[in-house]
Amino acid sequence: MRPTPAARILRRRVTQLDAVSVPAPAPAAGAGTDAGALLRHFTSVMTLWTEPEMTALAGGPAVVDPDEADAAVEECLLLRHLAREEPGIVRGPLERTRQHWIGTGPHELAPSRRPGLSRERFRAPGAGPVPPSTKPFHVGLYTSTAWRGGGGGGGGTSMWRMYLDQGSSLHPLPWHTWELRVTDPAAEVLEIGDASAWAAFVGRYPLVHDGSVFPDWRAVAREYAGVHMTLRAIAATQGFGVRVAGGVAAAPYWDVESVLWLRWVFAGVRLVGVAVG
Repeated sequence: MRPTPAARILRRRVTQLDAVSVPAPAPAAGAGTDAGALLRHFTSVMTLWTEPEMTALAGGPAVVDPDEADAAVEECLLLRHLAREEPGIVRGPLERTRQHWIGTGPHELAPSRRPGLSRERFRAPGAGPVPPSTKPFHVGLYTSTAWRGGGGGGGGTSMWRMYLDQGSSLHPLPWHTWELRVTDPAAEVLEIGDASAWAAFVGRYPLVHDGSVFPDWRAVAREYAGVHMTLRAIAATQGFGVRVAGGVAAAPYWDVESVLWLRWVFAGVRLVGVAVG
């Protein structure tokens, strides 16, 4: 059977992800020494999979069945290796004590942006309407997991910092990195571990807009404190309209492992680093 257009695109993506030296399993004493390099490679690859790139490759909107997407990503050697060292980042569950948030400098599009973090500035989805989006901004709070290596508070750097290190005029220096600890056992996090989980999530909390199905974030917030988008899910879904019950989900673009927190559930915050140049 000939591969579908979606399968060909996913095969190309997996090939790019695996175009890096993936070492054999390291002894326990040396575990974690190469995870940072692999996470940086994932970041550099996935940030190139933009909406224009997907449209050009697919000749229009790219649509995929979740099972087909998961089968393609299952072959990714990079993710297999990372899953041995950082299973929470690759497929979940979330490492609650290693969450980092980074405040960046003001920008002309966000002149009031401040690097500090406070509960008073947190905006929950129920506080007002949330425009249809697969990754909403100006609501909740995004964190990313610091990998185990690298030393420093909370381990090494997060993938969000790796993204910033690539260069972004939208996020000027200084960058203030804060460690947030989630210790409340009642703070339930929904794990998105693959394309099938993404499809189930959107299908369970549907918000239909202009023919596409989006997550209804206000409905999600009534049941979950946060939603964790893992690397497997990102590799399988980024740029694809995933078929769900009742239609096709709008294409997500998360780029790196992240959690969208829909409630303030942090026992404390601690500044662990400032990058000024």
